Amino acid sequence: MFKKSIAMLLCAACFLTAAQTFASAAGSEPLYVAVYVDSEAVNTGSSAFLLDGTTFVPIREVSAALGADTISWRSDTGTACVIDEGLELSARAGQTYVVANGRYLYIPDGVQNIGGKIMVPVRVLCQAFGAQVEWNAAERAVYITTTGEPIESGDTYYNADDLYWLSHIINAEAGCEPLTGKIAVGNVVLNRCASAQFPDSVYGVVFDRRYGTQFTPIDNGSIYYTPNDESVIAAKLALDGADTAGGSLYFIASYCAAYSWAGRNRPFVSQIGNHCFYA
Repeated sequence: MFKKSIAMLLCAACFLTAAQTFASAAGSEPLYVAVYVDSEAVNTGSSAFLLDGTTFVPIREVSAALGADTISWRSDTGTACVIDEGLELSARAGQTYVVANGRYLYIPDGVQNIGGKIMVPVRVLCQAFGAQVEWNAAERAVYITTTGEPIESGDTYYNADDLYWLSHIINAEAGCEPLTGKIAVGNVVLNRCASAQFPDSVYGVVFDRRYGTQFTPIDNGSIYYTPNDESVIAAKLALDGADTAGGSLYFIASYCAAYSWAGRNRPFVSQIGNHCFYA
């Protein structure tokens, strides 16, 4: 019993040190929180924490409390895999998303491996399980209710035509950019779809010529190149709500952005990689 207690204390100390390192990198201090599933406390080993408004929870303990059939760990890839009725989920340490039933759910701070525990935002995990989440600030606790069905499959959620053209324009415009830059290009296209100033479909936006060609790949033919894997992932992330470009409607190569029409006439939003984005 004494040896077990010492081991538990050492594990807790390792987790605390790792969590503080992660928090320091994010610029904040973590606040540890309690987790309840259907009013029952989940033994997370005091590992769940709140950081910059996001509650990270250990995927193994919370998935088990949510009734997962199988939870496994692949040490060769650093991936946690969860299988439940109607749900297959994987979370790989360092990636900025989890994959649930073929859906790509964005995690800006990334999947964390802290003290040997794979940590993900509680709302992302519960979205995959179809569970509801409530935050109680007074108690510093999250309350999870197991209602609803697991997340809809990507095969039925993603419109095939939208995914095809969005991944192609992302690849053609940002195939060598970081994932955040790829997502941002997807955001611009989807923001245009939602704006009355532009066509209301991905295809319509990509091939819009009312004011001249909007995207160079339409003229040079690179729109038809097969997209790389990360461009397809970025398209899925954007279609699932990942947002790195805010309300941007335009993007321009950074080397000429200041002299472009958008650079001179539209509000600057951000620069990601080699592109500047404007609202």
